[in-house]
Amino acid sequence: MNPLFGRGRGGVRIPSEDKADRKLKRLQQIEAGYRAEIRRAQQSLKGTTVDRVKAEQKFKKIRAKLEAKIEKVQPKIKALTNLRAERKS
Repeated sequence: MNPLFGRGRGGVRIPSEDKADRKLKRLQQIEAGYRAEIRRAQQSLKGTTVDRVKAEQKFKKIRAKLEAKIEKVQPKIKALTNLRAERKS
């Protein structure tokens, strides 16, 4: 097998530096998406006037869920950022 081609689809191999950069960018987008969801939930809370207590409980539940997801992603982002910094220096 030719080392320039990946297995399966026959694509060109991606250098490990590019893979790390792509993965970092993807994880940062995921984290930003979670944060945007929290903001959207907060906006819907502000718009809700019928049952404020119930809306606040729903927001807290959504926020806790999304913050847990963010906490799972952050160590990976930090590790890739450190790896990137090591390669540049």
